[in-house]
Amino acid sequence: MHVNKKAKYIRVSTLEQNTGRQKLSIERGIKLYEDKESGLIPFENRKAGKRLIADVLKGEINYIIIHSVDRLGRDSISMQKQLNWFIENGVQIYAENIKMELLNDDGSMNIIAKMIIDLLGSVAALEIETMKERQRQGIAITKANGGYKGGTIGRKIKVENMLKRHKDVVMLLEAGISVTKASRISKKAFVTVKNVERLLVAD
Repeated sequence: MHVNKKAKYIRVSTLEQNTGRQKLSIERGIKLYEDKESGLIPFENRKAGKRLIADVLKGEINYIIIHSVDRLGRDSISMQKQLNWFIENGVQIYAENIKMELLNDDGSMNIIAKMIIDLLGSVAALEIETMKERQRQGIAITKANGGYKGGTIGRKIKVENMLKRHKDVVMLLEAGISVTKASRISKKAFVTVKNVERLLVAD
């Protein structure tokens, strides 16, 4: 007999916000994972998010309750990525706002889950194109000011690696968060965040 090993994941953006409303539906025997930090922080980098992923991999959790899909990430790209990861690892997701499980009994996605992921995927593609356009505009402005000199393939690879390594910072800056606040949220040095900002404009 299949036994559901349930967990509830709760996230609020700040320490001041109250998670009481999200806790109301918690039943006995359900393990609680609670984060109090910005949704811009990737799920896998959040304290409770890390523990939940580890427990899923250990086989201790196979059923996760969330208030809504946006608890998994602030933007559609991160939500889609995390939702897909849970589904690929055979974890049932129950979204309270739509009162529905996202997987069928055989582990396949039900039509609502497929619609959600397809929608997130479409929005994600639009967001990526928007980011690229903003980068192109940044390059054009820098060129107009005489600051763009081009670069070697080696430098391009180095820049790409830097942005990939600090993708949480990139997401924060792309969302319009200041360098100082992004440094505090990501818990990375101010100079690191400033360098990432410089690369986003110049690359």
